[in-house]
Order: sequence, then structure tokens, then C-alpha cells
Amino acid sequence: MEFNAVYRRENIVWNAIELINESGVHALSTKLIAKRLGISEGTLFKHFPRKNDLLLAVLDQFALYDEDMFYTTQNKMENPKEAILFYINSYIIYYESYPEIVSLIQVSDMFRGIPELEEKANHVFYKRYAFMKEMITKAQLSGQIRQDIGADILADIITSTKKGICTRWRFSKYSFSLREKVIEAVTMLLDAFKG
Repeated sequence: MEFNAVYRRENIVWNAIELINESGVHALSTKLIAKRLGISEGTLFKHFPRKNDLLLAVLDQFALYDEDMFYTTQNKMENPKEAILFYINSYIIYYESYPEIVSLIQVSDMFRGIPELEEKANHVFYKRYAFMKEMITKAQLSGQIRQDIGADILADIITSTKKGICTRWRFSKYSFSLREKVIEAVTMLLDAFKG
């Protein structure tokens, strides 16, 4: 019984992500999710009493592997430039495995004006951004990336490039290799700013 409840909760979250991908967050409704899953709205509300609770779970799913990716990148990679590529590649593998999750890349914008959701979305974004900036700073200190450019600017450039390619991949209905394009672009950027 415990497994069924966990499975159902997870299934609700993934269906919400799929619906966000298909129609946008504003078209998401508990009624639509319940109908899609063949359950009553009451059953859905047992797992998520409010729509915002479901959206918070969606954000948790979006950030599910962050800590593992941070840890693995920091502790397994001795070369900072390779660590940046490893880190980016880890997310791309996740996105390619679950393409619907890419619809959440714009989370900070999606939840603007809804305090608890905006706060959580911003937390996810800034935590990832801070980690990228830290990796760039390490690469600068090791001489692999120029030090005359701010780590924050380079983090913006790399993060925006990845985000842009992911968005284009989604809008093109996943018609090209996301991994190839993102790794090619980030490698090109790292080479352009090498120390």
C-alpha cells in the first residue's frame, strides 16, 4: 500500500510536468490531471491538498538530482574545465531522458507573482547558478579560464547558452541531439575564454 501511494504521487507529478510541457503552467488544472490519470480530484487532493503543493512537488522533481550532481562534480573531477563540461553533460543526459522536464527551465518566470513558488524556483535557479560560478572560479584559479572576465558574466553566458539551446530543442520537438549542441557550444565558450 505504501508503494502504491508513492507511485501514485510520483505519477501525478510526472503527469503535471507532461501537461505543463504540452499546454503551459497556466493551463494546468487538478481536474485535467485527475481525468488524465483516471482518478477523482479527491484522490489527487489526498496527495496534494492545493495546486501549489503539486507545483512545489514539480519543482522538487526538477531539482531532484542537483545535490548529487554538485557532489559528483566537485568530488570526482580534478580538472575544473572538465568538471564544468561534466556538470553540464549530467543535466543534458537528464533532460534527454525526460524531455518534458525541459519545459521547467523557465521556472523563475513561470511562477513570478506566486510567492512560495517563485521563492522555490529562484532557489533552484540561484543554487545552480552559484555552483556554475564556483566551477568557473576554480577554472580561473587553475589558469584554465581567463581571470580578467568576471566569473558571474561567464556563468551567465554558459547558463544562458544552455537554456537557449534547451528551449530551441523543445520548440523543435526534440529534432536534434541536445547533448551535441550544448556540449559543442559550451566547449566553444570555454575555449574562447581559456587562460
